[in-house]
Amino acid sequence: MRFVLAVTLWLCIIACDSSHKKKIPNLYVQNFDTSLKKMNGQWQYKNVPFNGYIVEKSSDGKLILYQTPIIEGIEEGWAFGRYNTGEKLMIRYYSKGKVEGSFTQWWPNGNMRYLFNYSHDKMNGRQLVFYPNGNKHQESNYADGNEEGIQRVWDESGNLISNYTIKNKKLYGVINVKSCIPEGHH
Repeated sequence: MRFVLAVTLWLCIIACDSSHKKKIPNLYVQNFDTSLKKMNGQWQYKNVPFNGYIVEKSSDGKLILYQTPIIEGIEEGWAFGRYNTGEKLMIRYYSKGKVEGSFTQWWPNGNMRYLFNYSHDKMNGRQLVFYPNGNKHQESNYADGNEEGIQRVWDESGNLISNYTIKNKKLYGVINVKSCIPEGHH
């Protein structure tokens, strides 16, 4: 029993100790800097693997609009973006250069624009898209980067206009619930 407790405590200490992780230096490089290049999937700055943040700043230089953390040339950690006015625009997480987990973007009015879910840089799970008024526009489901499951689309008023299922890359259901036959020709 003591051994199990000791191992558990040791694992907790290791998990909480971030000293084994490489820290991102406070080096901020503008995304248009000609010394910054992505070559063979790796960010290089002055011909060496980049460690720092790739940023885009507002025209007055006071506000960071986009920021992506890079460790040893690879995207690693939380990237964020904001509008010129300072409101949040987007947030996503990179692990070893791949988008992982939720990728969220907002409209300038603060309403969610979309919420995409990723696993190893591929869409996976439920994906949501919203209108600026907050109403749901689209709900999709993905498995390993491919549409799989229920797919729905609504108009801006909230009326369902498309409802179908994709299973094993085959489509079942109604793509468009509105009739394609002109009025008076039924």
